Amino acid sequence: MMRQRPLLEAVVFAVVVAGLGAGPGCKSDDEDPTAAFIASYCDAYKPCCAAAGLPADGVACEALFASTRSPQAVYDPAAGGHCISGLQQIASQPGFCEGELLPPSSCAQAFGASAGTCIQDNDCPAPAEGNARCVSGFANGVEVRKCQIQIRGALDATPCVGTIRGSVVLYSGTASGDVPDTGYLCDAAEGLRCDGTACVALKAPGDACELSSDCADGAFCDANTGTCAARKAVGEGCIDQALECADGAYCDAGAMVCAAQMDTGGACTDNGQCLTGNCPDGTCQPTPPVGANAVCGG
Repeated sequence: MMRQRPLLEAVVFAVVVAGLGAGPGCKSDDEDPTAAFIASYCDAYKPCCAAAGLPADGVACEALFASTRSPQAVYDPAAGGHCISGLQQIASQPGFCEGELLPPSSCAQAFGASAGTCIQDNDCPAPAEGNARCVSGFANGVEVRKCQIQIRGALDATPCVGTIRGSVVLYSGTASGDVPDTGYLCDAAEGLRCDGTACVALKAPGDACELSSDCADGAFCDANTGTCAARKAVGEGCIDQALECADGAYCDAGAMVCAAQMDTGGACTDNGQCLTGNCPDGTCQPTPPVGANAVCGG
């Protein structure tokens, strides 16, 4: 099944729950079962935060719920209890912090989502063709989540919902924001990208462009010329554009040349200087598990 990266589905549905449920209030947990549920949910991930070297106080996790609180949602204690019980059963198992183990669907139902609402890919039946994903979108200002069949698309295939570049899927959704039953993924290896409507041809070096994503693999959109150009090697001059330097390099803003990214332990001031994309304290560090990174505020 295509994935943009090893995403923690727990984070995805935590945000869904945040959109449906009220966040922690001023009452104690005994008086406010909603706050008690959120605290228990976040407690399950505290060991993940600690293991990743990120704050384990639960503040960032609770903020996910509080950021988009809805006063209309009513907490369902039965679903909430089932959710917490399920989390506790899998929290100590390998793969939990990395998002390989998915939370119970009752976690979303705790805040009013109807039974059968998809919050993870595993909720969707396997299709005869392509892959099934649980996708979120907005219709009339309201978030909806539904199963979508995703198929690799040819030139002009519509509606497209994302672009495949290597092992990464860059999801763009649709121009209307809805979730079509079937969506096409455009593969850069086949010279295609999704423009939000249909699979269109990537542009070759020398072609006019607006964004680096318009250009074929190995090229970027040069702001000096407005055309696609080959990405620059270590030692070449740069102006700090997105994707200007080749893979494994970044634009050194002081010297204004492409420099090799540093491995773990190298001195850094910015995430982009590290091969791991993680510069938390002046040195390049291993990339934290995606799930812990988001839930713990890293």
